[in-house]
Parts: sequence; C-alpha cells; structure tokens
Amino acid sequence: MKKIKFPLFVLFIIFLFSTSYIYSQPSAIPKFSKKAKLLFPNSDFEHGNLDNWRAFGKAFLNQPTYGDNVLARESPKCALPQGSWWVGSYENYQGLPGQKAGDAQKNDAVGELISQTFIITTPYIGFLISGGSKKTTAVRLIVNGEIVRETSGQNHPLLIREFWNVKEFLNQPAIISIIDNDKGAWGCINADDFRGYSAPDNMLLFPNSDFEMGNLEHWKAQGSAFERQPTLGDNPSAREAGKHSNHQGKYWIGTYELYQGKPGEEPGMVRKDVAFGSLRSEPFKIRGYAIRFLLGGGKGSGLEVRLYVNGKVVRSAKNTENREDMQFVVWNVAEFKGENAEIEIIDDSMDAWGHINVDDFRYVRLLDDL
Repeated sequence: MKKIKFPLFVLFIIFLFSTSYIYSQPSAIPKFSKKAKLLFPNSDFEHGNLDNWRAFGKAFLNQPTYGDNVLARESPKCALPQGSWWVGSYENYQGLPGQKAGDAQKNDAVGELISQTFIITTPYIGFLISGGSKKTTAVRLIVNGEIVRETSGQNHPLLIREFWNVKEFLNQPAIISIIDNDKGAWGCINADDFRGYSAPDNMLLFPNSDFEMGNLEHWKAQGSAFERQPTLGDNPSAREAGKHSNHQGKYWIGTYELYQGKPGEEPGMVRKDVAFGSLRSEPFKIRGYAIRFLLGGGKGSGLEVRLYVNGKVVRSAKNTENREDMQFVVWNVAEFKGENAEIEIIDDSMDAWGHINVDDFRYVRLLDDL
C-alpha cells in the first residue's frame, strides 16, 4: 500500500485544529450516585409526619412542612425540598384546613428534633440543609453520646446537598439531631432527605472548579492578576491578626495575595492592588439546580464574577462591601440545564481594595438528584 505524505504545514494546521477542538469541548460530566438509601423509615419525612423522630421545645411542633413553602411566600426564592415534605423551623404549613401556603412561625420558637437510633451501614451520609449559619442552628450526628459531625446552613433558604464521611463509625449506632436554639436573624434550620451513600456525589462544576489541584488547570488566565494563583491557606490572617479569607480546602483565588507555599515564599506575602486581568474556566455543561461559590475582596468597579451560557452573560456577582473574608453567593441555573457554560473571574481594578477573592465553585443540588 502506498503511503500518503502530507506537507509539514498541513500537519501543523491539523494539529492546531485538533488542540483547539479539544479545548473547546466541555469536560466530561462527572458521574453522581443515584444509589442512596434511607437511614431509617421516614428519614426523608415523606410519611408527612414525625414518625421515628421526637420533637422537643416548640420549633418543630408543626412539622414537617408541606411543599415549597418558601416559594409560596417569597418567590422566586425557594427551598426546593426533595419530595413533598421537609423540616423547616421557620415554617408553619402542613397543608391542613385553615392553613395557607406560605404561613410562617418565624424565628421565635426554639427546640430540637431527634431521630430514632439507626446503625451506620454506609461510608457517607448525605442530606439537605439550609437556614442559619450559626452553630445554634445545625444538623448533628451523634455517636455514643458525642457530637461527631455538625453542619449549619448558609443564611439562605435553598436546601443544599451536604455529605459527611462516616467511615470510622461504620456498624455503630447513631442518631440525627436537628437544633434551632436561635431567635435572631436567620434563627431557623431547614433539613430533608437523610440517606446513606457509598460515595458522595461529585458536586464540582468541572475538575478543579474548587482550585484544590493547587494550580490553574481547567482555567485560562489573561493579564497579570492571576499569575501566581491559586493562594495557599489563610494568607490574610498570616499578615494581620483578626483577618481571615474564609476559604474552603487549601487553595483559593486572591488577586492581592502572593503565596503558594513554594520555596522562598512566606505566608502573608502580597502583590498589592497593582495587577489586573481575568480568569476564565473551560466550558462545562449545566447539571445542577444552582451554583454556589465564595466571593470576597473589594466592592469597586471592575471586580466581578460572571456566568456565561452559550457565550452570553446570564449571571454576575459583585461584592457589596470591602472584606477579605469570602461569603457565599448562590445562582439559580436550572433554566440552563444541559447548556454549555463558562465562569469568568475579573480583576480590572488598580484602586485601593482593587482585588477579588473567589473559591469553591460547585452545585448545591444536581438536576438528577434521586
């Protein structure tokens, strides 16, 4: 058979086309687990009552809540419960005669809801949680009389899927405790759908959307602001007592920061607000109800996080105050299911507080959740 020879310039063009094609394609959508089982009967509250739970105090007397009571009261805000029933200590609607969808008892009542004892048979426990962010409003796992895991909400009503690694407690008896000991602002707790998982769902938007690879793989930087990113550890606290980044994991983006843990670097090093540029993610497909991320830094113009869908900006976020510690932002993206998207982080400022802190882009819920 006669071999076909291509001129070098043709081979070069083919190479360029193939590499640009690969870059332009969304990463493979991470798999998630549909195989999850209830911890015990009614651990998802779908009996429409508190079978296998005990309520103490007044916060959970009129529970569980029926339907998306937050949506009925505060549309477009929503709780997005799994199924028909969930627990919400702010709510006061069970679909009973004389009740009205959206009714609330607000934050005046306190109490605790305790599950029956169950045996931990899976390495992970997953559940939905929202409400107040303080330890006085929380979901707890108690093993042998001790609190071994604890999670609070994020001052937001949307129920978020969280996971506990419980491998060390396999085959041991445990109980779930849902507490509301707060009467102040966001003095409420919402919870639903407690299940055992063999593995936690992959909630990342794409590989390294949380920057935990310690580099900018799956991102493309322009300009100088993101040259030595991501940042390692709580760099603001290393240079000034009382300041914190509130980052998740080890790595995050901070365009004021200049520390990656490399030889010759010291914690607390900064580049100041003299660089600008942008950081854009690789394309990915929307597969969740909502996206959450952490945002901090300056509030000035030119500091922004954007979501592009099919090349158009559909969501954006900016800080409302100058603060190093990052706070959660939540974008509802269910309307874009299956569409191609990209994240862009922009630092186009050289003013005082002309920097942006960002971390941990992930879904709060998957569209094919159970």
